[in-house]
Amino acid sequence: MNMKKIFVLLVTALFVSQAMKGQERVGTFSLIPKVGVSLTNLSGEEIYYNDSEIPAKGKYDGRFMGGIEAEYQMLPTTSISLGVGYVQQGCRFSDFEIGNTQTISESWDDVHSKLDYIQCPLTINQYIADGLAVKAGIQLGFLVNSEFLFSTTPIKHFTDGTIEYGKTEDMEIDLKSVMHSMDVSIPVGISYEHLNVVLDARYHFSLTDIYKDNTWPSEKNKVFTITVGYKFNL
Repeated sequence: MNMKKIFVLLVTALFVSQAMKGQERVGTFSLIPKVGVSLTNLSGEEIYYNDSEIPAKGKYDGRFMGGIEAEYQMLPTTSISLGVGYVQQGCRFSDFEIGNTQTISESWDDVHSKLDYIQCPLTINQYIADGLAVKAGIQLGFLVNSEFLFSTTPIKHFTDGTIEYGKTEDMEIDLKSVMHSMDVSIPVGISYEHLNVVLDARYHFSLTDIYKDNTWPSEKNKVFTITVGYKFNL
C-alpha cells in the first residue's frame, strides 16, 4: 500500500467512532517521555560535490530520536499533543568509484549525510478503540547539525592489471550554510497504549526543500519514526 492510500485511511479514521471511550477524562493532562528510532532518507538520488553530479541512490538509515510530549484530553475520544524532540536524520549511500582517467580513480566509502533536527510536533489524536489512536498534525523542525561524510581512497590501475591503493582520507563537509534552518512537515501516524506504555509510529510528509539555493537539487526529508514512551497522568 502506498503512502497516499495510508494517508487517506488515517485521515478518514480521525472522524470515526466519536462515541467510543477515550483514554482519559476530559480536561486531563499527560506527559509522555519517549525514545526510539528514525528511519530516514532524502528524496533525491544524486550526490553533488564540487559542482559535479554523482548518481548514487540514497538508502534509508536508522538513527536515534528522543523527546517528550504533553497531551490534553479535549473530548472523550479526542486529544491534542504538543511535543519537542531531538531527531537524527539524513541518509546513507552505496559505496562507489569515480574514474578520473583510465589509470587513476577514487573510491568513496561509508558515504552518508547527518541532519539533526529539534522537532516540535502538534497533533490531533483520535481514539478509535480503547488505547488505539490515529493522529495527524503539523511539525516544525529546526536544523542544529548538517554534515556530509565519506572516506576517499585513490586508486592506480596499471596496464598489467595490478592495482595500487593510496592513503584513505576521512572527509567531513559542513552543509549548514546552504540548508534551510527550518523544515515543515505533516506527521501522520498511529499509537497504542497499554498499562501506560505507548508505542507510536509516524510518517512525516516534508513540505520544505532542505537547500536554500535553487541551483541545488530539490531534496526533501523522508522520515518514518517508531518510539516507545511512558504516559504519566497529571
